[in-house]
Amino acid sequence: MRQSLRISIAAATLALAGCGGGDAPPPPGPQYPQNANLWAALGGDAAAPMAVRKVVSDAVNGLLADPMEAPYFSKVVGNTSGDSSQHDTPARLEACLTLQFSALLGGPYSYPGPVTVPQDTVDPQPEMCQDMASAHADVGVPGCVFDQFITDLSAVLDADLMAAGFTQTQVNGVLGQIAPTLVGLKATIVSPQPIYFPPNSASSCAS
Repeated sequence: MRQSLRISIAAATLALAGCGGGDAPPPPGPQYPQNANLWAALGGDAAAPMAVRKVVSDAVNGLLADPMEAPYFSKVVGNTSGDSSQHDTPARLEACLTLQFSALLGGPYSYPGPVTVPQDTVDPQPEMCQDMASAHADVGVPGCVFDQFITDLSAVLDADLMAAGFTQTQVNGVLGQIAPTLVGLKATIVSPQPIYFPPNSASSCAS
């Protein structure tokens, strides 16, 4: 009996040693392997991260400048404390969106996941991004605001990809490939009890 137990323990020890012992599990693989062609078209691991950061930076700047969307991110913009434990900072928002779009565009990433936000000096690094439902639970986003963001994001992708040398046909292909995933996020982002900041209203959002 003891000999059997010793053999079992030895086998378990060898198995653990073979997979890194008690270390953390390996990071998850790509979340959207079906979009690996998009990551490759953006230049793969060498160039795609920079391309994604440009798209996200332009999308965030557009979001915060759009009168329909900006009011829903006032807490984010107003948080300059370097502490995102209570609410996102602009830097953390951009970092998490960069991770999300790196995954969506076929990169070797998964969302939600950890990001490093050096500007958030109060919080331990790296920080864990929230899933979409949790991140927007207290925002009160109406459906029309989500739709406007998707419209603006499509325009940013169109402009940035064209500037990167994509043809219009290729851009349309990218948008068509990721559109179902983006539109599918609507149910997790739009609030069942939306808040209407001008110029949004219940009547204008219903039209």
